[in-house]
Amino acid sequence: MIDIKNIHLSYDKKVVLKGIDKSFELGKIHGIVGLNGAGKTSFFNVLTQIIYAQSGEINHNNQPLSHKSISYLETQPFFYSRLTGREYLDIFNNKNPELNQAELINLLKFPVDNFIDNYSTGEQKKLTLLAILKQNRPIFILDEPFNGLDLESAKVLETIVLRLKEKQKTVFISSHILNPLFNLCDAIHHLADGSFQRSYLPNEFAELDKNIFGALKSHAETVVQKYL
Repeated sequence: MIDIKNIHLSYDKKVVLKGIDKSFELGKIHGIVGLNGAGKTSFFNVLTQIIYAQSGEINHNNQPLSHKSISYLETQPFFYSRLTGREYLDIFNNKNPELNQAELINLLKFPVDNFIDNYSTGEQKKLTLLAILKQNRPIFILDEPFNGLDLESAKVLETIVLRLKEKQKTVFISSHILNPLFNLCDAIHHLADGSFQRSYLPNEFAELDKNIFGALKSHAETVVQKYL
């Protein structure tokens, strides 16, 4: 299990995470959803120790969670300028004996020998995804991985995530688009106002859209009907 106990995080005077207590089963795909500002990326940054919480602890199999156990696909990956995709991939040793880099490049369809500066958002996501797959760590965090992907690449990503589960990896994945999460996740956890409000199992996913977006949709319909 990944056990999170009493995690608090504040930026200046703004409270971002409020005493999170949560356990996540290993070897499963966990969706993390919430409206903008709910704290999703901050939660991921605390898990990866990019940011340290003011209090609390995170354990992995009853030991402190190490960032070395996590591969992290950030919403906006950082790249050095004047570097090609292939040069970037060469930085990462392949620790996955089953991974064939050339075949995956062909599957993901991105210009590996072009400068990353000229990549689209989707191409940058695919490049970073391949880099973290080479790391072969037990935990994968994918923050908005579907942003910028075309329909074909999104389906490839879904297939990759399901393969990670087959290999007993634990996957955290956030998305503003709920349908891919409905297809992938063993549970989806709703984060709002800095804390987890509820976790949904697959037979409860139909309630999720209503509970998260119901009030927003109702308000939008009222405004649109009146002013458009």
